[in-house]
Amino acid sequence: MNGSSPALADRFCALQEPISAANAVAAVHDYAMLRWHRGEVIGVRFDPVSGRNRLCRFDYGQAISLLPEGFSVRSRVHEYGGGAWCPGANGQLFFVNDVDQQIWRVDGNGGQPIQHTDLPNTRFADLLFDEGRNRLIAISETHYAPGLKQEPANRLVTVDQRGRVAVLAKGADFYSSPTLSPDGHQLAWIEWNHPSQPWLSTRLCLVNLDTGGMPGHVQELSDIKAAWAQPRFSPDGLLHVVVDRDSWWRIERFDGERFESLDGPECTEFTTAPWQFGLSTYGWTSAGQLYALGQVNGNSQLLTLDDQGWRNVELGTPVSRLHALSLQDEQLACVVEFDNRLPAVMTVDIAAPTAETACCTLLTGGEQPAYPVSVPQRGYVAVRSEANGESTEVPYFLYRPTHIDGHTPLPLVIYTHGGPTAATAPTFKPAIQYWTQRGFMIADVNYRGSTGFGRDYRTMLAGQWGVTDVQDVEAVANQLIEQGLADPRAVFIRGNSAGGYTTLSALARSNLFTAGASLYGVSDPARLNELTHKFESRYLSWLIGDPATEADRYRDRSPLFNAHRITAPVIFFQGEQDKVVLPEQTRKMAETLANNGVPVESHYFEDEAHGFRKAENQASVLELEHAFYCREIDNPA
Repeated sequence: MNGSSPALADRFCALQEPISAANAVAAVHDYAMLRWHRGEVIGVRFDPVSGRNRLCRFDYGQAISLLPEGFSVRSRVHEYGGGAWCPGANGQLFFVNDVDQQIWRVDGNGGQPIQHTDLPNTRFADLLFDEGRNRLIAISETHYAPGLKQEPANRLVTVDQRGRVAVLAKGADFYSSPTLSPDGHQLAWIEWNHPSQPWLSTRLCLVNLDTGGMPGHVQELSDIKAAWAQPRFSPDGLLHVVVDRDSWWRIERFDGERFESLDGPECTEFTTAPWQFGLSTYGWTSAGQLYALGQVNGNSQLLTLDDQGWRNVELGTPVSRLHALSLQDEQLACVVEFDNRLPAVMTVDIAAPTAETACCTLLTGGEQPAYPVSVPQRGYVAVRSEANGESTEVPYFLYRPTHIDGHTPLPLVIYTHGGPTAATAPTFKPAIQYWTQRGFMIADVNYRGSTGFGRDYRTMLAGQWGVTDVQDVEAVANQLIEQGLADPRAVFIRGNSAGGYTTLSALARSNLFTAGASLYGVSDPARLNELTHKFESRYLSWLIGDPATEADRYRDRSPLFNAHRITAPVIFFQGEQDKVVLPEQTRKMAETLANNGVPVESHYFEDEAHGFRKAENQASVLELEHAFYCREIDNPA
């Protein structure tokens, strides 16, 4: 299945030796949660072969694992986790172990980990070490027996040297981002309640800690309804936070009485939607120099603030995305992604901040592929809102085969990202190269509702999920057909999770698409409301409407209810351990389509949850999906 079929090859030729599916997925090692520890960079490296997150020390071309086989650093709080490790005292590292969701500790040089907590029904995330009190501060999530029909309880807690847990704050539905002042006397955090999501409306809280480290009166500092995120204390003890007060996520400083915006370059955001804990996009050197990662039009920039305002730090090489920023003394580290090579862990010498180009070092990763790379081209399509008639530009990234001239109309695959409040970036993805080397063109769409383009763009999906996102992907496909780039006989659409919902909705509302692929996609929003996990249990009220009063709208937006409108073949992929989109959704949708006479393929993976992690399974998805599309091109209905 790795090569094009003969009939397909006659029309859309593949490279002579295209990358295999196995090599495409095994090549990618993702990096996250970087921290400086004793002058070294430590972080999490995802191993696609085992599907595990390894805690590693990165040292000039090496990623040295600090944990034995069998351990994986991963939190499942909110199901999406994050913030799953932190440095401690005396060279120790604390981490959340995936299999039991408990906190463990290990020596920074590696060795046998020791279990630190023992609360079988409780998960932990967003670990922070309180050095002055030799304890951890964390977010806990306690789950109750299914028969109690009670939501998990989220709290802000401490964990002492003996693994005993005490509560610092409770009562809110969700907590995140605890941060301590340099003297340890103040603690700030973010909290929010149903039905909000953290990218819509949260609260910034601050409390003074007594000599025993327990909180006094909690102050809510947030002065407007907005998405507050990532509180941080500067070295001089001033609280900072990111907030979308003027539609853009900007850094603000709190002087004890009021907030002052640090502004920023136009159309730049200093964070992204916090689907996971532990986001880190700004910080200071020990001397108080502020550095931040700014997102603009899908790309990242490293910025610093001085007396002249914000200045772009030139890295000497084009980058697409930066994340997981960490600073210590005069040292900076972050994860860097490119449009033509693999991700890397990078350090930046910031001891000389006035230099035109910073001195950068790739500690690990950044390998150049041995084949010509299809680099993304930026595209936009204008769409008009049915509500107010206003026009909006929808951005997307187009990947064309390198070995086919631009005058040949190609089979097109529309990518719809998950979330839906997420985003896609113009980064090197070997899975996309797998398609382009086989003669397919990819359009990766940031439909309305995506992050990184301001709050106004992000909230255009409010009440419109299944409508505006569908209009946007249709508009992109039609534009590429009209430009003579895409073959109208071979237009495919695929998406994971929320992107699977957009895919199925597009197939139900349009005859434009030849076939589609849904990877653990939502097919029955009303049922999802009843069964999904706590973090997203009210999300659909914002995306579609109140299920109690808008039942007709849920039926109208349901791919399952509108399955009779789908005539294009569909291939489904689903993890049996999925707690976000339960497998029953995919089974019911596939069964209904098959009963309606629609060609359907369904593939279920016993060892996968929400988001496939194992390389062998990811490779199977690529091969099966490619073969499915080729059959539809070679044997059109």
